[in-house]
Amino acid sequence: MKHDLPNFALLIDADNDTPDIIAPIIEEITRDARLSVRRVYGDFTSPNLAKWREILAGHGIQPVQQYRNSTGKNASDSALIIDAMDLLHGRRLDGFCLVSSDGDFTRLATRIREDGLSVFGFGRKHAPKAFVSACERYTYVENLGVAPIANEKEQSSPSGIPSSLLEAPEVPKAKSGDAAINEKNKLRNLLLRAYTNVANEDGWALISRIALYLRANHSDFDPRSYGASNFIKMLEQSQNFDIKQRKQGNGTAHFCRPTQKPISETYISALRAAVISGQKSDGWTNQASIGPYLKEHGRNLEESGCTSLTEALHSTGLFEMRWLEGSGNEFRLRTPTSNPSAHRGSGH
Repeated sequence: MKHDLPNFALLIDADNDTPDIIAPIIEEITRDARLSVRRVYGDFTSPNLAKWREILAGHGIQPVQQYRNSTGKNASDSALIIDAMDLLHGRRLDGFCLVSSDGDFTRLATRIREDGLSVFGFGRKHAPKAFVSACERYTYVENLGVAPIANEKEQSSPSGIPSSLLEAPEVPKAKSGDAAINEKNKLRNLLLRAYTNVANEDGWALISRIALYLRANHSDFDPRSYGASNFIKMLEQSQNFDIKQRKQGNGTAHFCRPTQKPISETYISALRAAVISGQKSDGWTNQASIGPYLKEHGRNLEESGCTSLTEALHSTGLFEMRWLEGSGNEFRLRTPTSNPSAHRGSGH
């Protein structure tokens, strides 16, 4: 139902950007929220904002006129902040969408979040990091298909409109080889840190949890920044993770783990010996005894290429696993007739 969506206010700093950002931003927001308030702030008598007047009615946006009573800092920021606080105290909204690349709205974003409301920011890639981090989510409009502005600080043309808006958009230059490699390594490290923090004991991590973790710690994280339309495609393109669907609750979900090299026969033999060595009368071996056995025989987990001993045991396909309350994971050699999931706990 449409009215089940959270209720948001859209507040736009017109002095800070161009009107071509509006349509894609509204499309992005209204997938997850209703926009009950739509306002844009600026001096619309200025030639710089002439194009804004042409598009506002088509999107149901209310212009809030602010005359430039003095040179230097404009009055639009103050008006937007005052209106935001009035709306906040009205207690009828679930969140705010602030459209600006201006760091002056950093404190506004943190103040709204202190009241328990969401703040989604939209702006250019040059937006100050402090403002980006203050938002629960920050989306760069370039990722929404909006053309980049070549030079944000350039002089205006005689008509008062920045010359970059009168010229064809400059095509971004391709990144150099070293820059592309650094970007790829940065993404890989970011994904691996997130994976490590949410992975299950068997080495697989729910992809949606990785995405949530990254959003919580990096408000501007967006797969579109890396040329992918969604999170799963970004993982596939990185070529650093294996992806598969696994049972989750009453259905299935996508899980991933770092791509692994085959475990050596030497390490597999050591795992088999460790499990046999610690067998109890029922044939099961507690994981707590497997690790020390490997260490005593000069074997390190790094040899397996896995992130945990449980993952290494799973990867061989030779062992069954069960969870006993108070005893942790236990393993035994799989028999030809055993069911791979018969003894696996519900969380694995």
